[in-house]
Amino acid sequence: MRGLLRGAVLGLPLLLAGCGGGAQNPTVRDDETWDQFMTAGEDSFALGRYSVAATQYRKAADLALVRDSAPNIAEAGYDLAVSQLAANQPAQALASITATRQAVALRQATSMPFLDLVEAAARYRLGQYAQAQELAAHVMAAGDGAAGMRAALVAGLAADKRGDATGLSEAQAYLAGQGARSKTLSAPQQAMQQAALSEIQARALRASDPARGRALAEHAAALLRDNGAYRDMSRVLALAAELANASGDQPGAKALWARAAQSAAAQNGSSTTTLPAAASEAAIAGSAAVGQSLAASAGAANAGTGGDAASWGRNAGDVPLRPFDMDNATP
Repeated sequence: MRGLLRGAVLGLPLLLAGCGGGAQNPTVRDDETWDQFMTAGEDSFALGRYSVAATQYRKAADLALVRDSAPNIAEAGYDLAVSQLAANQPAQALASITATRQAVALRQATSMPFLDLVEAAARYRLGQYAQAQELAAHVMAAGDGAAGMRAALVAGLAADKRGDATGLSEAQAYLAGQGARSKTLSAPQQAMQQAALSEIQARALRASDPARGRALAEHAAALLRDNGAYRDMSRVLALAAELANASGDQPGAKALWARAAQSAAAQNGSSTTTLPAAASEAAIAGSAAVGQSLAASAGAANAGTGGDAASWGRNAGDVPLRPFDMDNATP
């Protein structure tokens, strides 16, 4: 009797569904739950709550495993890695990328092509510049406009770190070519392309014409600021400071280093300062998907801001990094 009752209870939802009783098919419920996890992740990411976003994407990835859905695994795993990268956790992002690739391969499917770009950015942050440059080159060769643009910046930054003048020139040529094909890019993407090109050009001029390089770097910083890409803006302000110092303008260099340091410190210390950047990234990508937004945005390749802020602050003459922080205020 107990066995029959158990069987009747287990079969009841299926009977109701077959009779139009209003119960949802389990697949529909799972779809809705997966969508809820993904939406919660996107909302948290937009607010700069990257750890919360990662938790939601991890739940979505687990549900995708339950359903054995390769596309959902790829999307959730990718957005998880992006959130970890935004939270300045490149090692965790790299682990998530590897897990996503393996899970998708088990199901004989192809993973999302932007994974190479996120991995390149993660390896750049980890100081693995040769691997970052190689991965970025693969994305550039694939021909996707927005992703290729971001990959060229990662490749150029990695080449600069390696002292690879040829790689830096190749990134510059790619970005210049993107400018010629800018009709395929949205207005924010065009601004990001111009910013990336100006930064790479500035780096290439470090030895030969630092004054001109400084002007290009400051132009790039202004474009990045206007599009809410504050992490990249901080990095480029520091580049402008380096070039100003090389051209003999020490006061100007200190001012630029101070600006870079204070912006980076504010980003690192308060989640609210990241909200405009996250919103801008979504606009740049032209998509609600967080993964696409970060891949198309300026933040993907930027190094962690905490240590940079301290270093830039020292270069500026030990300026206060958080001048409006009440905990550090003096009476």
